[in-house]
Amino acid sequence: MTQQNRLSAFRPAALAATLAVLAAATTAVLPAFAEPGNEQASARSNVKSGGAMKIGQIESVVLPKMKGYNYIGFTYFPIENIYRLRFLNGIRAVDVDVDARNGRILSRSN
Repeated sequence: MTQQNRLSAFRPAALAATLAVLAAATTAVLPAFAEPGNEQASARSNVKSGGAMKIGQIESVVLPKMKGYNYIGFTYFPIENIYRLRFLNGIRAVDVDVDARNGRILSRSN
């Protein structure tokens, strides 16, 4: 077998191995680059798998502590596994970050 033939025989196997590695790496990285605005789907998936509380449970913990504030809504951050609940106090926005696993308030902006 000539050198050229040996290289030709090696290329398909190397290409297949390279493609398999790239596919695995892409699959692992894709959730981090999920479409913006897809927080609800991520939250639903994490709730179903038991990794996060439902937003209704989170709201039942946080809303009573925010009397006098107008609740605007929430954003779910799947990588950090936190909910950010946004409130208005007059014209100021106040964000409350909550651990999605246990409902503990992590931070509150002023």
